[in-house]
Amino acid sequence: MKRKTLLLIILLITGFLAKSQNEPLAIFLTWTEDPTSTISIDWHNHEKQSEILYYKMEGEDQWKEEQSKIHPFPFSDRLVHRVALQKLRPGTSYQIRFGDYEKVYSFKTMPENTALEPIRIAIGGDTMHDRKYLEKTNSQVLNYDPHFVIMGGDLAYENGAAKAVERVHDWFEGCKNTLITKDNRIIPIVVGIGNHEVAGGYYSADKFSGSNEDREEYASYFYRLFAFPGHPGYNILDFGNYLSLFILDTEHANPIPGKQTEWLESELEKRKDVQHLIPVYHIPAYPSVRNFNGSRSKLVRQHWLPLFEKHKIKLAFENHDHAYKRTFPIRRNEIDGDGIVFVGDGAWGVNVREVHKPEETWYLKKAYSQRHFILLTIQGNHQHITTVNEEGEVIDTYPELNVPY
Repeated sequence: MKRKTLLLIILLITGFLAKSQNEPLAIFLTWTEDPTSTISIDWHNHEKQSEILYYKMEGEDQWKEEQSKIHPFPFSDRLVHRVALQKLRPGTSYQIRFGDYEKVYSFKTMPENTALEPIRIAIGGDTMHDRKYLEKTNSQVLNYDPHFVIMGGDLAYENGAAKAVERVHDWFEGCKNTLITKDNRIIPIVVGIGNHEVAGGYYSADKFSGSNEDREEYASYFYRLFAFPGHPGYNILDFGNYLSLFILDTEHANPIPGKQTEWLESELEKRKDVQHLIPVYHIPAYPSVRNFNGSRSKLVRQHWLPLFEKHKIKLAFENHDHAYKRTFPIRRNEIDGDGIVFVGDGAWGVNVREVHKPEETWYLKKAYSQRHFILLTIQGNHQHITTVNEEGEVIDTYPELNVPY
């Protein structure tokens, strides 16, 4: 009898372990097309055969099916299964299941407009010196129920290196653990490129001929693991006709002058009637820590800011410096009430640095050495930011409200 009981326990444990291994090792949702009607869904495991994604609108009985396309996970025995769903309803919840795994997750398409429903975007960068920092900030993000997250470069600090593959595993697992709600709703993530996605950190004509193969050699993980922004490394997401999100490359796999700036000028002109134009990039035009006259900061100011100003951009999101900052409104490199406010500086999950003193730095309104994320809320023609540190304290708002900092 004891042997039968022991055998039953072993079988139950074996069955449980087998089932747990069927759960994806990572889940990652993003977009490559209009987020009001599409979604790009990745899940990671060791399965070499294509799997089925089951999906349905919440409340429906019948599951629909899409077969995954398989992509390699660099320097790993994991594989990436990817499905792109289209023709979805705006502002609608969908349920999904991965392959044979029974757990049901959900996601929500973006609303058709912001007249009735505000959208909330959690923004930051420089996300993981230490996984516990990443997860701590992620957990604060969930408290604000964002529609999605933007991470503007320096994600896992892998530098394109094979030996750093476990850091990449950790980053995906950290996001799975802490950017899925208690009721299993997955928060989509949009990523940009930073210096720590690239071997050597920065573009040079010797490394990059302009081919996809060159970029994938030096930024091995970035181009293979994220459907967006894809090649060449900068891109746009258009949310209906109310928001265009510009993800830019500050000289990591593409130079700032030349093709990228020409593309930016052309694409901004095409969207001159879009209500909200939001640029996100890695190296700041107005740094809170580094030298104001750094070469790439100067290039951003020289080539991109005149375009931002022409198209009346209100907020630009910057990273790289491992601190928090908000500038005064700036136009033509001077404080101007009708100018652009530059926010960010990338301290989501990294060791922070000492900031320039705002009272001694003409462009800084506020600067703190604190890990944080920025919640951008958009409704109608209004934009508002609330900055929250890793302890859940509001450290800044703009337009300003009374906060204890």
